[in-house]
Amino acid sequence: MKKLIVILSIFLLVTGCSTKTNEPKEMTFDERMLMLIQECISDYNTSVAADSIIHTLDTPPLPVEIETITQIESLKDLKTREDDHSNAKYIAELDLNPYKMVFHIYGECDSFWACGEASFEVDIDTIYPDNPKLASTKTILDELLAKDRKAFDYLYGIGVELANQESEKYPGYYQVINTAEIENPTSIDQIKNYVEQVFDINFISQFYAEVFESESPIYIEDNGVLYCIQNVPSITDEQVFNTSLIISSKEIENQILVDIVSSYGDIIDPELKRIIITKTENGYRLGGLY
Repeated sequence: MKKLIVILSIFLLVTGCSTKTNEPKEMTFDERMLMLIQECISDYNTSVAADSIIHTLDTPPLPVEIETITQIESLKDLKTREDDHSNAKYIAELDLNPYKMVFHIYGECDSFWACGEASFEVDIDTIYPDNPKLASTKTILDELLAKDRKAFDYLYGIGVELANQESEKYPGYYQVINTAEIENPTSIDQIKNYVEQVFDINFISQFYAEVFESESPIYIEDNGVLYCIQNVPSITDEQVFNTSLIISSKEIENQILVDIVSSYGDIIDPELKRIIITKTENGYRLGGLY
């Protein structure tokens, strides 16, 4: 009997110890950073990010020359970066020669996309300016980028000529007299038709609800008269895409995916930007800018 009691006591002791060791262990900072970055890489590789997250967060897709990213097993696979005044808690890069995938993580949350950002950079020493293989793409971009800012400005009421007298019916609004491209516009459809000569409708129409249908729209149309709000919102400065510095391009179905960088004078920003050109029945249109 005493032997049975001893055996039972040992069993309970072992069981109790086992229960304690199976309790979830709190992650260290490095373990959580590794988990978050692995999640980000997995999302890119499975197109989860490209299809659902990237377009929502305005995060750049993979460079067109890269199909998948080798998953990391340790933070030792990365090169840490010094603080770049972004207030990120962790900054590191993954070598994807000639590219770098850069991770900024701002906290210890449970999902990368809730507290992190990913971007891609190119080694500027590998850039081939005015690559003749990309000449046709450059020509298309030059034509579209010469008009995109003006078209987007018109959409938001910038650069339109307004009547001096405020509308009695619509306080804060003034009749649109002219724009540089549309003489005596009388309808919202004319504004839409103009911007859709530059932008793919599937891309630009996402702005229509705010501009034409919100509680305080930019434009109001009433019985053949077009009105515009006087105090139009400010728009972020245009990115200076340098079409002489196209990195690469790829055609898929009805789109041309273009990886490009920006420049400010002689300074080249190594971060890759993505421009999507859509091929339509009426010519080329801008289908997305990242």
